[in-house]
Amino acid sequence: MDPQTFRPPGASFVVRARWIFPVSGPPLAGGAVEIDASGRVLAVHRQPPVGTHDLGAVALVPGLVNAHTHLEFSELAEPLQPAQPFAAWLRALVAYRRQRGDAQRAIRAGLSQSRTCGTIAVGDIDTRGKPDQYSAADPDQDLAQRPAHVVAFRELLGLDPATVALQTGTAAEFLDHPSTMGPQGVVRGLSPHAPYTVHPRLLDSAISLALNARAPLTMHLAETRAELECLAAGTGDLVEMLTAAGIWQGPLYPPGTRPLDFLRRLAPLPRVAIAHGNYLAEDELDFLAVRPNFTLVYCPRTHAFFGHRDHPWQKLAERGAVVAIGTDGRCSNPDLSVWGELQFLRRNFPPADAAQLLRMGTLHGAIALGLADRLGTIEPGKSPGLAVIRLGQVGETDPYDELFHENSDVVNLIAG
Repeated sequence: MDPQTFRPPGASFVVRARWIFPVSGPPLAGGAVEIDASGRVLAVHRQPPVGTHDLGAVALVPGLVNAHTHLEFSELAEPLQPAQPFAAWLRALVAYRRQRGDAQRAIRAGLSQSRTCGTIAVGDIDTRGKPDQYSAADPDQDLAQRPAHVVAFRELLGLDPATVALQTGTAAEFLDHPSTMGPQGVVRGLSPHAPYTVHPRLLDSAISLALNARAPLTMHLAETRAELECLAAGTGDLVEMLTAAGIWQGPLYPPGTRPLDFLRRLAPLPRVAIAHGNYLAEDELDFLAVRPNFTLVYCPRTHAFFGHRDHPWQKLAERGAVVAIGTDGRCSNPDLSVWGELQFLRRNFPPADAAQLLRMGTLHGAIALGLADRLGTIEPGKSPGLAVIRLGQVGETDPYDELFHENSDVVNLIAG
């Protein structure tokens, strides 16, 4: 049976693969997964029962999770330039936003691209505050053409203290709607953008709102050296850019402020995703490692695009922290493929534990988005989402070598 064209038959069914990677346990050779009509996993079988659909030389892994992305840039053919200095790239991003117009078509395109890449859930930075933008463009469109789960983080930006009350009201209104799950559901969260673009009072308001609503929150932090300079000394490229734009109102924080100060402010929240974290110091890694409510979302190919120094993800993993995968967006990445990110890490960090890589793209992303009770592993009770990986080579001594072979690729997403 061609795994690329296989579609659930509308009733309970069983699929067999050469390898099943439950993530919650070791790989299973030649096993099968039983799924009900809604896409929920009923059982994992070591011996396929009668009537099983054999998908052939493929692996089944949990649907991939993109824990940090900006879908509004999904119509870009290539990343924005120049990549350095970061302030120049930000200017190119702002210019693109101004000339592009409505982002809704790009967001829907990004959802479709994500589904094609085997992604079952995305954490999107929402700049419009309109959750209907995540619904199908056409009422007759097949809902299977987009991820089943979207966590929309409403972006908050503003350095003017006079706008704090208005932005707080906007954020409160965004959260004051029921969050629903399922093919048409959107979970709502908040995203105070970054330390250099959010007034301290606005950050406090966002934290308070998220805490009261028990909503997830994500924030760009320790992304660039320029950010560290801006925090510590109130100088540098970012300050020059904001000053030229007429929105810089002087240092926002005391001299010597660090990302650790923001981690401490965010610590009371139930679920926090730190985006990028490229320049976290050792004591900041220690802080994250002992707090399970934090996830660091690493965007490997975006990190490489900007030419940052070595990322601390391995140090965090060694400390037992949760590290998830994001694609950032096509403003800094050639595509939206979480699988592409994992393959990139496999090539560039060959000693890295392959099972850890798979967790980063599945279970850890689900943890980051607050969806681990539904997604991230293949076990009874979990919700829709099996990514089908066509194996580039079979016969390797290690199942993970087959899974992460350079020619392996996502060919389908089985979702209810």
